[in-house]
Amino acid sequence: MMDQTTAEGEQGLRPTHGAMALAAAEGFGLSDPAGLFKQNYNRKSFTFDHGLGGNPLFELDQLVDYAGRLPPDPKFSLWSNGKVGVDEGWDASAGPRYSLQDTIANIAANNSFVMLKRVELDSGYGPVMRKLMEALVELVGPSLRDDVILGRGTLLIASPGRVTSYHIDADTNFLFQIAGDKIFAVYDQTDRTLLSDEEIERYCAGDVNGAQYKESRRQDGCLYDLRGGLAVHVPCMAPHWAQVRDTVSIALSINFDLRSIGRLARIYKLNHRLRRFGLKPAPPGASTWRDQLKLASLDGLKTARRLVGK
Repeated sequence: MMDQTTAEGEQGLRPTHGAMALAAAEGFGLSDPAGLFKQNYNRKSFTFDHGLGGNPLFELDQLVDYAGRLPPDPKFSLWSNGKVGVDEGWDASAGPRYSLQDTIANIAANNSFVMLKRVELDSGYGPVMRKLMEALVELVGPSLRDDVILGRGTLLIASPGRVTSYHIDADTNFLFQIAGDKIFAVYDQTDRTLLSDEEIERYCAGDVNGAQYKESRRQDGCLYDLRGGLAVHVPCMAPHWAQVRDTVSIALSINFDLRSIGRLARIYKLNHRLRRFGLKPAPPGASTWRDQLKLASLDGLKTARRLVGK
């Protein structure tokens, strides 16, 4: 969530197809008899069951140990201490600043939210993450398999009552609730009366708070009552927020960076620049030839900068 970067040379998703991936899916308690993965992937949110809850890797003491192995780099961990509201910025923090390990160890009482990122790179968590990614790719099929650049795992740990602010992400996401319960709201990413092109442009230009929460539209999303053992799919750019109920929440987010969304984000970013000059650029998808022209111009600019060493 909220991580828009990928690093070249890092170990990412290596999909295996057929029997091996299906066996992995069964091992994680995943199945799709109704075909929801293929039908709804990146179109609308849906829930499904999983069996990750019994894995000791996701117990709180193991997460404290894992946090101690991470380098002090925001690419690998982010956390916020203190009460925040659904309409506040992603980086909002209202409480005293604790260390990462102290935050997790005392998460039941310190009103905090923790993200442990790039879990698939860890020697202990990596094999589980990669098998889970392969299972998801197999369940979705070619629309994901042929589009994916990189798969990433993010562990999310939150205090009772803690709110995760309203935001959007540039990746497609499968959120596995492992322990605790929470309200999870997901909104229609295609509704431009809710999420405007200008908001997406700001986000793609680097403003993680580009999507603005609208209290009058609070009930317009799908409100899920997530419990341990239930997962939800969140399409790319679908606005969402969450609030933990009465016990500590532990969840795993499997995110996929996609080529198609990368191209879309580049167009939105260029449109943001054009709008600053007083223009009113057409949104992506309104005109195929305009989209192609914008991408070509960006490629040309990138080549020119490389030639002059900038």
